[in-house]
Amino acid sequence: MTMDEYQILIVDDDPRQLKILTGHLIEFDPNYRLLIATNGKAGVEISLKNKPDLILMDWEMPVMNGLDAIKALKANEETRMIPIIMVTGTHGEPEKLKEVLEAGAIDFVTKPYNSVELLARIGTQISQINAFRRLIRQQEIINNQEKELISRETQLLHERIEHQNKQLAMQTMNMVQHSELIQSIINDINSLKPFTSGDGKSMITSLASKLNGGGNDHFWNEFEVSFEQVHNTFYKNLVKKIPDLTLREKRLCAFLRLNMNTKEISSITFQTTNAIDVAKHRLRKKAGIDTDEGFTSYLMNL
Repeated sequence: MTMDEYQILIVDDDPRQLKILTGHLIEFDPNYRLLIATNGKAGVEISLKNKPDLILMDWEMPVMNGLDAIKALKANEETRMIPIIMVTGTHGEPEKLKEVLEAGAIDFVTKPYNSVELLARIGTQISQINAFRRLIRQQEIINNQEKELISRETQLLHERIEHQNKQLAMQTMNMVQHSELIQSIINDINSLKPFTSGDGKSMITSLASKLNGGGNDHFWNEFEVSFEQVHNTFYKNLVKKIPDLTLREKRLCAFLRLNMNTKEISSITFQTTNAIDVAKHRLRKKAGIDTDEGFTSYLMNL
């Protein structure tokens, strides 16, 4: 149904009253969709199936009277919010009015009713239903806007993380290439030793040592900054799980978190693959983990 369509269920066993009431409603608003039930039980069943916007309920009916039908509707989660107007000519006493309202009816009209009064009361309920629909629609719009905003923010976050991951990968690759270049130069320098004197060999050894150990601080600093931008809680969680780690051990854990293998780590750190394996064994022992695969998975989840 659209915002301007309303479904009204009339529950009454009197054909004459049904004809009069439906005539008034159709004349008042041709867009009303009318449903008919001739007893309370049928009214409950139709309400469960169709979920009308408003119910006009007679009191005295066969099979199930109006009061029992109201109680049944209000006891069901699917129908308890449907407004019900009791329309009857047999129980206009104050105590009966109280009983009907306590059962869940929202209004009470006695027969013979004034059509203007009845339509006015129906119109009041329709206005409230319309206001509720507008509220629901506004809430849906707000919810959709919030979902779109969250989706956009999530997309931007993923894009930022992806960009940072790419930067980190490039940074790591630069470190590997730089380390491989330094190692190549060291090998070339060392190859000159057979052709030099004792002093020359000492100078070559000193130069190779300087190349092997110095001039890399800026690469490490850039790597640390990039790594912590992407994995901003890794070191914090790592130290909680494995206290008293050295700087070299923390870096080794970072490389393993990036799923780098022993050879790649060796080329960056200028350590032998055996030294890397020994360091990994020590770290596994500190963490109480038996295998390299298990330790890498452990680091991935920090």
